[in-house]
Amino acid sequence: MELRAVVFGGKFSGKTLLINAVFSNNLPQNQKRTAHCQKHQGNVLGRELTLVDTPGWWKHFLLSDTATFLKQELIQGVSLVNPGPHAIILAIEIDIPFEEKHRKAAEDHLKLLGGQIWKYAFVVFTRSHSLRERTIEEHIEHEGKALQWLIEKCGNRYCEFDSTVPNNTSQIKQMLEMIENIVQRNNSCYFQIEAKILEEATEWRETVKTKAKSRELKQLEQGTELDKDELRIALLGWVIAGKSSAGNIILNKQVFVTGQSTVNCYTAHGVVDGRPVTVLDTPSWFKYFPSQFTPPWIMSEILQNQTLTSPHCILLVIPGDTSFKEEQRKVIEENMSFLGEQVWRHTIVLFTWGDILGDLTIEEHIESEGEALQWVIDKCENRYHVFNNEERENRAQVTELFQKIDEMMTRNIFFRPSIEMFGRIPAQDEVNTHSEASSDDSDLQDIVRYVDEEWRRRNKKLLERVTKVEEDMKARLLKSDKSLEFPPNFSGTTLNTKPEDSIEKQEPETEPESCNLNEKKRPLQIKEIKDMFDREWSRREEALMGRVLEMFSELRCDAHSEPTEHDKEKSKLKVTDWLQNQSLGYNSASGSNQSDT
Repeated sequence: MELRAVVFGGKFSGKTLLINAVFSNNLPQNQKRTAHCQKHQGNVLGRELTLVDTPGWWKHFLLSDTATFLKQELIQGVSLVNPGPHAIILAIEIDIPFEEKHRKAAEDHLKLLGGQIWKYAFVVFTRSHSLRERTIEEHIEHEGKALQWLIEKCGNRYCEFDSTVPNNTSQIKQMLEMIENIVQRNNSCYFQIEAKILEEATEWRETVKTKAKSRELKQLEQGTELDKDELRIALLGWVIAGKSSAGNIILNKQVFVTGQSTVNCYTAHGVVDGRPVTVLDTPSWFKYFPSQFTPPWIMSEILQNQTLTSPHCILLVIPGDTSFKEEQRKVIEENMSFLGEQVWRHTIVLFTWGDILGDLTIEEHIESEGEALQWVIDKCENRYHVFNNEERENRAQVTELFQKIDEMMTRNIFFRPSIEMFGRIPAQDEVNTHSEASSDDSDLQDIVRYVDEEWRRRNKKLLERVTKVEEDMKARLLKSDKSLEFPPNFSGTTLNTKPEDSIEKQEPETEPESCNLNEKKRPLQIKEIKDMFDREWSRREEALMGRVLEMFSELRCDAHSEPTEHDKEKSKLKVTDWLQNQSLGYNSASGSNQSDT
């Protein structure tokens, strides 16, 4: 009897490593992330086995913040095994704290497949070497209610798997026995997704492909020859959108610091494709907060530098790996309105993290997200581009972007905000003056300061933990190559962002008095504000923690593939340099230049 299973889990949870270890495949170094479901088949310990790898979701995100194409891909994964999978494997990395937000994300994403899925589900703990002296049962007990709830939901079915140990037949056998037990428990039945869900998914795919092809043809008609004159580009977008990374890709050098929030406009220059290029990076607005919560100094900084730079093109940077709903459309429209209606004539939407899309075209992503994103694209007269962040050496994507900019420039010279725009942005000293402000204005100013300071406070704490990782890594790298494993107690201390980081439990010495929200004063607003802030922060935390994990995985992969001394030194420098950047902290608006992820 053939055994069939589908592997689900968050990003960086080790799904692909698990599957390759089971089938004894040799992983290529720097393997790309799974963007589409992939089926793997073979004979394992005398049993015919089929495993389906699926794209991971952001573990801190609500289901509503997951891109539509990824949701549909999860459904597609189950349909790849006919007539259906015997088991659903939920991969959870053991070296990261499992909190309520992770439990909620797992539950909501698996709900896409229907309520019967838990009868077939079991947990596989990946990176089990990080347990060290602790048993898996002790780990589950230590993690608390969130993980315990998930284990119970899976019928108390779980096992460990260390993908770094080659040809470990005992752990493979344990996992196969787990699948066989589920088969017996369900009387050889298999999981079947509801026919209606599959039909709707299939119909959705066909509709998206048709509309996407039409949009792609419209953009191809706008092609033009590449000019060689000077080019000035300004980057706009929300926090953790990838503006600074995009600027580095354009200039083909590391000039903007990534991994942090940009707090000052910063201009960098270079020569690209034989032409002088200037790139302006700008402070970010929030993704979920309406524009009135954007600190005034941000819009003032953007306006002043847009006037000084007079960019030929404004790149509105939007991540291609998250959802885009009506609330995001309103946030962008409101923040862009400060620059005047003419700004759209000079704007191109730049999608980042195109590697997450896999072979899904950017047009299919635009059509799948729906009217809100399509409104922004249409507002830019169907001008858009996508960057693959994993292929920075791919200069063709930059050349193609320049061609689109040049085409736009045939109708527009450059952008300069009108003088009237400055009157709409209050100066910073006006924001700090309470005597003449109305009660509502004063409340809004309190909230703006509160959000700004709370972001800095949390960011400081998170970067302090990353600095601890840096110090541990440096010490271990100096000792031996065995130091390329995860540092000890990683899950317990390093990047643990449990209740001490919650807004409800702020530390008095770090919370400015001016940012202390009065719950009695605005009982209807306070919860909404906290919920929006938590959504904003989850993106920052996920981006940083995910990159830390990725760095460790790359080092460990190098260690197990017997790298040369040159390779070892290169990897060590790569990690320490990156960690050094993360420990710079988050300064005030008048502080040093820093950039977003």
